[in-house]
Amino acid sequence: MPIPGLFITGTDTGVGKTFVACGLAAALRAAGINVGVMKPVATGCRGRLPEDARRLLRAACAGAPPDRVAPFAYAPPLSPDQAARLARRPVRLPAIRTAFRSLAAQHDAMIVEGVGGLLAPLGPGRAAADIAAWIDLPILIVARAGLGTLNHTLLTLEAARRRKLTIAGVVLNRSTPGRAGRPERLNPGTLRREAGVPVWGPIPFRAGPSAFRRLAASIGLLGR
Repeated sequence: MPIPGLFITGTDTGVGKTFVACGLAAALRAAGINVGVMKPVATGCRGRLPEDARRLLRAACAGAPPDRVAPFAYAPPLSPDQAARLARRPVRLPAIRTAFRSLAAQHDAMIVEGVGGLLAPLGPGRAAADIAAWIDLPILIVARAGLGTLNHTLLTLEAARRRKLTIAGVVLNRSTPGRAGRPERLNPGTLRREAGVPVWGPIPFRAGPSAFRRLAASIGLLGR
């Protein structure tokens, strides 16, 4: 990796991108790594700094100017392209890369959380996948463990490969409590057979630091 770190994307809304990104950032920080965080594009924001970005900064115990951590934050809870059009402030990939490089120069590793899934539109001819390409970080795909994840995850992998993105792997996250059903028990094995990339998890609901320490080590962000 030119810059150690990950771009965290998801297969759907509510799969736990922020939870996983925060867990990994905290694991790096606990290991003594100076980790920076970023949420380049966010919608549904109630202030200059999106709540996801605040959570990331808390997890990393980091501080940085809002215009670097979250350069494109929009109030409407809409897709990025719709929110940007209403705000008359389009998402600009060169500005994201400049902010990323500024943060990366001050940290040993970077955890960057995407917006929506890889194909979430940013504007004409642009999608969230282009952010990962512009900042040149491998992607970690966060997926739910339950019913529906096979199609969503394999489609996301197909989109990533079509764009020639580097794929670190897939992490399955249990975003709801309760006993795992049959799909949650069987899906990990199917994905490990079909995905063609490492598949970790499922991460338990509200997993603690030890789970993310193991995950970070398995991905290669920490020594084993």
